[in-house]
Amino acid sequence: MEKGLIFLAVILHVTVHSQLLKQQPEKLSEDGRLKFPELADKYGFPAQQENITTEDGYVLTLYHIPGDTSKPVLLIHGNTPTGDCFIIRGNTSMVITLARRGYDVWVINLRGTRYSRKHVRLDPDRQPAQFFDYTFYEQAIYDVAATIDFILKKTGQEQLTAIGHSVGTTLLYVLGAEKPEYNDKIKLAISLAPICFMQNVRGVSRLGGPLGPWLIDLMSLLNIHEFLSYDQFTPLLQAICLEPFGYELCIKIGTAAVMGSDPDGLEPEFQKTLFGHFPGGTTRKTLAHLVQITRRKKFARYDYGAIKNLRVYNSFQPPEFDLKKVTMKSALFVGKEDFLSTPADAELLKAALPNVVHYQVLPYEKFNHADFVMGRYMTDNFYPYFMEVLDKYV
Repeated sequence: MEKGLIFLAVILHVTVHSQLLKQQPEKLSEDGRLKFPELADKYGFPAQQENITTEDGYVLTLYHIPGDTSKPVLLIHGNTPTGDCFIIRGNTSMVITLARRGYDVWVINLRGTRYSRKHVRLDPDRQPAQFFDYTFYEQAIYDVAATIDFILKKTGQEQLTAIGHSVGTTLLYVLGAEKPEYNDKIKLAISLAPICFMQNVRGVSRLGGPLGPWLIDLMSLLNIHEFLSYDQFTPLLQAICLEPFGYELCIKIGTAAVMGSDPDGLEPEFQKTLFGHFPGGTTRKTLAHLVQITRRKKFARYDYGAIKNLRVYNSFQPPEFDLKKVTMKSALFVGKEDFLSTPADAELLKAALPNVVHYQVLPYEKFNHADFVMGRYMTDNFYPYFMEVLDKYV
């Protein structure tokens, strides 16, 4: 726990100074240097790029690998990565695996991340307070909603399959609760490491309750609106993690403290790919929202404080999301060693959702939060169970 806290403190401190560092491509593997379309082309499935403008003006980059248009699948990344997380394992990645099976694959890049750092009016560098004034709520009701509508129009289908990882799953619950009409547009929602209730988080994330508000206040004092941005933090991580001592610090201490320990799943050589793509960026407000959920033990809207809540919500408390309205068919996959999406919290979610058609704690004892999208042995300890569900319902 203490090592994890020190790691987070270092990351926060260098946020203000990391502009001094530059990318170090010579330390990366070829796949670490390639962007999503180049990776897709390398592994035999060239990607098309689409741009979507949301109702509130954010311009999103959506990648598409054409397949059977009767089987569209949307992949939704979590908080801090980009859509790259679904392809950086190359031949064994989820994108390439689904494409080989004939699925029509679509990969979102949520607002503010590396590929979607655009707005019709706002400049993220000159107007960061306005541009980064959002949480997963806006990403759900604007980004995911607009993307689903775009895909269904393009494919001529009435439904698609949505696969979310981590906070990418949170967006599906928010969308289903806040815009119930979208439940009928999703044939199956597959949640990998679902994030909703967070009463039982483990590792360094347990500090989100007692220390979270203090860290958020510190970020506010430092005028940090965007956090873990690609341009600032990949040079930092390349400088630290790709040195001889880096694997111990970044994976065995840092990643393990946050996500759970599975050093076999994230081997030293993979760092040369991972830190060419991660992180992709998030916001202080998103982190604050997740801290609120952890502390209040309620899955609810953003808490602005009693006075502003009254103005925004007509209530002193932020309203809770009504999960009974999330009627889409849902499949939940959980890892035993996942510190962020624990089996105990997944059980609470399973009981709250009205239409769970599959729930599974994966048998591999060390399966952690990252293993769902970039684990070394996904083909053995995850895909057999995942594909069985996908083939059954899609």
